[in-house]
Amino acid sequence: MLFAEVAPLQYTMVSPAAQLIGQSFPGVGSNIAWMTIIFGLVGGAATPILGKLSDLYGKRNMLLAVGVSFLIGSLICATTGNWTLFLIGRAFQAVAIAAATVAYGLIRDLIPRKYVPLAIGLVSTGLGVSGVGGIMLSGVLTDTAGWSYKALFWFLVIYTLVTLPLLFLVCPETKFRARQKLDPMGALLLAGGVGFALLYVSNGANVGWTNALYLGYLVLGLVLMAGFIALEKRVSQPIIDLRLLFSPKVSMVLFVAFFASIVVGIQAFAIPYMVSTPSHDGLVALTQQGAGARLKGLGVQPSQIPVKVIGDISYGLGFTLLGLAFHVQVWGSSVSMVSGAASGQLSGKVGARKPLLIGMLAFALTSGVYAAAHHGALTLALVGIVFGVGFGAFYATTPNLLVEASPPEQQGITAGMLGVSNSIGTAVGTAIAAAFQAAHPVKLVVLGQTVFAGTPDPKTGLTKRAGVFTDAAYTQIFIACAIAGTIALIGTYFMRAGRTPSTGGLGYLSSKEPVKEAAPA
Repeated sequence: MLFAEVAPLQYTMVSPAAQLIGQSFPGVGSNIAWMTIIFGLVGGAATPILGKLSDLYGKRNMLLAVGVSFLIGSLICATTGNWTLFLIGRAFQAVAIAAATVAYGLIRDLIPRKYVPLAIGLVSTGLGVSGVGGIMLSGVLTDTAGWSYKALFWFLVIYTLVTLPLLFLVCPETKFRARQKLDPMGALLLAGGVGFALLYVSNGANVGWTNALYLGYLVLGLVLMAGFIALEKRVSQPIIDLRLLFSPKVSMVLFVAFFASIVVGIQAFAIPYMVSTPSHDGLVALTQQGAGARLKGLGVQPSQIPVKVIGDISYGLGFTLLGLAFHVQVWGSSVSMVSGAASGQLSGKVGARKPLLIGMLAFALTSGVYAAAHHGALTLALVGIVFGVGFGAFYATTPNLLVEASPPEQQGITAGMLGVSNSIGTAVGTAIAAAFQAAHPVKLVVLGQTVFAGTPDPKTGLTKRAGVFTDAAYTQIFIACAIAGTIALIGTYFMRAGRTPSTGGLGYLSSKEPVKEAAPA
């Protein structure tokens, strides 16, 4: 399942390099965020549709199609110097978000039932590998080797060219197919509804939550999703059985996944941002250097320029990508690999609810600790280890719960709806963090002028948008994170599903799906 990890691998490689990529597109400015927004937007909208197509036309076939799209997108991003084409490449890459969703169904169809919970847990183990491996690769290729951001995309091209043929040659196609046609109107309504809702959530912090255009996108998204539900009640062959979608065994999992993904989104956004922020003294020195460049020729030494910092930034460490990987993320990611496999194994023995309960407890506790003490690499690393327990448990147990809850002909679309919950939750988490940041900028008084602390415009030397934020911003961010984690914990506690050992979907075997008691040749 190496290819199933391509989306999280690219995310951990590319997202931390946003500032480096922005330097290659100097006219883009704050719109550099669209390189991440469009990935989540297209991927979130496409995931449920690709999940359904995997039910209809085969899981391996859809994985191969996703792989070709990702390869095309990576090639575009690696070769273009045009911002519009770069975003088009990111859109092609984005469909790879569905890879893990489709892989869950492939595991269910091909692997002997007793091994399915563990196998799904191992897929989440791969998320941990991507979490630490991706950012290390990004750091090695850019920080150490000094290559441009295009090296990241060339690596992804090579990775896909290696794993995609292996998928074709080694992995057999499942014989199971859902005997129905795709409802094109339903697919359009679902993808459009999810896409427009994600557009508002993902970019609302940048344009303003009350921006009339983006409020229109949100309303349109909600109307389209309401239309999807109304249509699915009427058609003879719905994309997803609404009775299944709204049943407690599915809807409760999606509810927990949404709030857990808020935690993931906040921590994945906030912690790298914090540790890459310079310390108080480092910020002063950088500001003096920038001001000194503007006064060049006047005989003023940068160290003589007075700089006053308005706002506390005791959390800043000034780490590079490699520093972030080695000092902070390697510990939590390593633990998540073990936790994912262990949670999958436990799901087959005691049910998926108990390891998920442990995971949500870890999410709530770590968020609370971060709110109280988010200073220092050691603190972040130690708390990150506990978070890694929750991360692995979350991504191992929720797919197992849906495998138990859904019939085989609905496996792909049900897993796709989990992908939607995760995508929207992650986007909401990032938006929450960005909103609290915007409310608590650090300002500088330099040469009698008050400016935002951040990366100066290379043309003017001035900083128009805040790039450094106060301690209070991150305290409030992690309080919100703890609230989301607590809601997920409470939801898991009252969950009725997952209280018996996971069977790999044995309860929904049909005569169309042969029982497999031995691994396929």
